[in-house]
Amino acid sequence: MTSISLARRAAPILAILAALATAPSYAQEVGVFEPTPCPIPLSHEGEVEGETYDCGIVAVPENHEADGGRTLEIAAMRLRATTLSPRPDPVFYLAGGPGSSGLHEFASNPTLFQNMQAMRQRRDVITFDQRGTGHSQILACGPFFAGIGVVGENFDEVNIADLEEIVEGRGAMSFIVAVCGMSYARVGVDLGQYNSVASAKDIAIMADAMGYGGSYNVYGTSYGTRLAQHTLRTTPQRVRAAIMDGTVSVSEPGNAHTSTKLGTQFDTIFELCAGDAFCNERFPDLRARFIAVLEDLSTAPLVLDPPLVGSDFFRNGGFVAVDRIDVSFFNRLGVFNNGAGRGGAAAFVPMLIQALEDRNTEYLRDIMGRGTLPDQLQVNASPDAADVFTPDDSLIAPSINLILQLAEASLAADGGSFSTDWLGAVIGEMNARLLEGETQAGIIRDLVELSLVPLQPTGASALVDFADRHLSSDTAATANALANAMDRQQVRETFWSIQDIAERMSGGGERTGVPGVAMGMLNAVNCAEDVGFFPPEVAEEFVAQTPYPGIGVQPVETYRVMYAACGLLPSPFSQAEITAPVESDAPVLIFSQGMDSQTPVTQGPLVAETLPNSILHVWPSEGHVIASRSPDGCAGAIAAAFLDDPMSVPDFSCSDDDYYRVPFDVAYELVFGDEEGQ
Repeated sequence: MTSISLARRAAPILAILAALATAPSYAQEVGVFEPTPCPIPLSHEGEVEGETYDCGIVAVPENHEADGGRTLEIAAMRLRATTLSPRPDPVFYLAGGPGSSGLHEFASNPTLFQNMQAMRQRRDVITFDQRGTGHSQILACGPFFAGIGVVGENFDEVNIADLEEIVEGRGAMSFIVAVCGMSYARVGVDLGQYNSVASAKDIAIMADAMGYGGSYNVYGTSYGTRLAQHTLRTTPQRVRAAIMDGTVSVSEPGNAHTSTKLGTQFDTIFELCAGDAFCNERFPDLRARFIAVLEDLSTAPLVLDPPLVGSDFFRNGGFVAVDRIDVSFFNRLGVFNNGAGRGGAAAFVPMLIQALEDRNTEYLRDIMGRGTLPDQLQVNASPDAADVFTPDDSLIAPSINLILQLAEASLAADGGSFSTDWLGAVIGEMNARLLEGETQAGIIRDLVELSLVPLQPTGASALVDFADRHLSSDTAATANALANAMDRQQVRETFWSIQDIAERMSGGGERTGVPGVAMGMLNAVNCAEDVGFFPPEVAEEFVAQTPYPGIGVQPVETYRVMYAACGLLPSPFSQAEITAPVESDAPVLIFSQGMDSQTPVTQGPLVAETLPNSILHVWPSEGHVIASRSPDGCAGAIAAAFLDDPMSVPDFSCSDDDYYRVPFDVAYELVFGDEEGQ
């Protein structure tokens, strides 16, 4: 699908969305830290808001090169150092994605939070939602997903069935990306300013506003490692030291590589087996044997009758009942290994290869476990409003159901703040209009415009304007009385609640879901810094070069459509200035993981090549981001030691613990006990 055909399909959608909101206005003071209640309180033991941690807002320019333009609110959380004499250089945590919420990552991931504690013993640790993510004026695509349905229901020249077919097809996400990106441009958002360079400049403004006028440290995970590299290039005088965890190179075509980078995980498994006396003795020449198995499965998949039912371990990895094994089996296994600890099922891979080359189904059942799942009880629940109300089409269905759910929750509540009461009045009227049989597309059009209200500066006038234009006179009077009684923070909390709705309008969570990535920000960054410079032929070349036929996370066709969509989004950089390797004399600690299928272990050494004061450490048994999977705090302790003395090699001895190896011998014994293997 070319960018021209995408634009042609998107044109009528943009026509309606362009009229939905006025251009954002421009009036907030830049570079001032405004203390606020935390949008996401920490539930971790010992944490008390206002004592051990606090939150606030810092306004930054949308365009750092323009005076007097639109501003953005960046939400930050500061974890106070546990010492009475903290060092002056804090650690800024840079979340992944691009598009993830740093606040949500700290609040919802106890292992990540634990690994930050060692650094916190001597310095403040700050997490924040990067521009366009989380509570920093999220660029959610959910409203525009619903907007596609609005167009299909209102415009005779657009067939809703055709739109549904597009959105359910292989190019669905790219089509939505194109509509989302161009729609934000039509309502006054400069999508060309949502990138790593702008975010690096935001950090410097935040540091000054929060009282850290000197240098600071950065700890980036996943995409955050790319952002960390851009902080070294964009604000070199401010960065004292950097830690990169789950490292990706700014110069590599990461998205084009997605079709094949899972192969590096299997390379690691075979290297580890070859270096392990126990594994190598029983399973020699494993790489060549794996390639032969893949070639065999590609032409003759193995059918299991009856289906193989996995053990608890394999069922947790998604292998509940396996009736057919083809090449895709190893793709699923690789994703499982990336997400689980101790290599996931990596220790079983040599045995699986041996069983499959012999087509020994009994051996496979021994490896993956015997037994049957218990019968599942059928629960007959009484239907709620969302179950008995039929949306007009699948595109607006998530938003229709969302209105019904929110209205039901509002009715069940005992009463709340000005913010919840204002939103309750708005959603209550939309719910009543639905139940009265009003045209659904018209109601969802109003919901789309509601979702865009937070593009305005934090002030009650934006709420009043919406109520006057979209609510009945009686409801508007109530809503406006509530809005005019709000203070600035109550307005902000109302904006956050509206953004909660926006991020759920596609049926998923772009702030709080799994993975909780703001799709507008994800694609603005990826298109401007990666995909837009590497045509589909690059992905095809990766596929042609891989020794493992069929191993990959996504087909090249998916990348082809994404590349076409990127042709419709802003391109603020030349390839040379944004993808050139970052050169810096700053001390850098680089973590890479052997089972990582998102930022392969091969990326760390590439980044280290142009950072002469870097230290590279590989965790062979682990998947993506060691700080999110190191249960004993080892990764955090190493990072803290590095920050204390960045020019010395820290003590890595805790990473030699038996936990951080792929246990080939243990897996073998689990399968065979004291018996000799097949």
